[in-house]
Amino acid sequence: MKSSQRLLRRLNEASAPYVDPLERLRWDEIATDAWWLPPEALSLAGVPAFEALPLEVRRRLSHLEFAWVLETGAWLESLFIERFGRAAGEERADPELRMRYLHEVREEAGHSLMFLELLRRSGVRLPGGAQPRSPLAAAAGRLLPFSGALFWTLTVIGEELGDALTRTVPRAVEHATVSAVVYHMARLHVRDEARHVAHTRSACEEAVARMAPWRRRLLSPLVDAAIDAFARRLYFPPAAIYEAAGLPPGTDWRALALRSASRRRFAARSTRSTREFLGAAGWRLRVPAA
Repeated sequence: MKSSQRLLRRLNEASAPYVDPLERLRWDEIATDAWWLPPEALSLAGVPAFEALPLEVRRRLSHLEFAWVLETGAWLESLFIERFGRAAGEERADPELRMRYLHEVREEAGHSLMFLELLRRSGVRLPGGAQPRSPLAAAAGRLLPFSGALFWTLTVIGEELGDALTRTVPRAVEHATVSAVVYHMARLHVRDEARHVAHTRSACEEAVARMAPWRRRLLSPLVDAAIDAFARRLYFPPAAIYEAAGLPPGTDWRALALRSASRRRFAARSTRSTREFLGAAGWRLRVPAA
């Protein structure tokens, strides 16, 4: 049995005992007087003007920035569900692969339902000016060949950059300060995402290996740009997020986040593993210092 087949079997066995995440969380423990993202993971962490603000304002930003992550994740997962669901219907030769697609559809749908339930019950909403969807990314996700290197490379980027931010929640230094529901939600999510990332990386390695070296060289700047664009979109939320959180007007808070050396280091650390993996797979990418 090939190593990829062994991996599929292990992942499918791990996914088989599925429990709906909506049934696993204690929704009555949602707390809006606690952090959702830990303070060190906020886009303005360490910015003096932000750190001087009242605690409730800074916590409110953590709710809105986590909502930004959730809405971005739900949008990406809708693209994954669409493509994996179609692939499961078309795949006939490999039952393990077909099952993998369906397990991921089920788990991604469960994640999105979990995200939306938190937002519905808490009353936290993204402002109208905060739109996580990217028409260009949506077109790429829907139209790129499913077996191609670019599709799987972009899937790796979408899976891993959001996962890096979500993982800051269960790793928070002071777990007691993070909402219990958010903490357990993040743990459930990263557990499932570990399987998704393992499958996605394996599929990506195989697809990139099939690509002609000259095409990898030609398209590597596009992959570099995709990482930068998604990291900027995810790790530096739009100005409407800061306004909705109640940060004082008259300050360009997003500009402060973009200029923050701490946040740039956070983004570099969060993308470094993805860049290193894709570089080892065959793309010629920059690996900025963390």
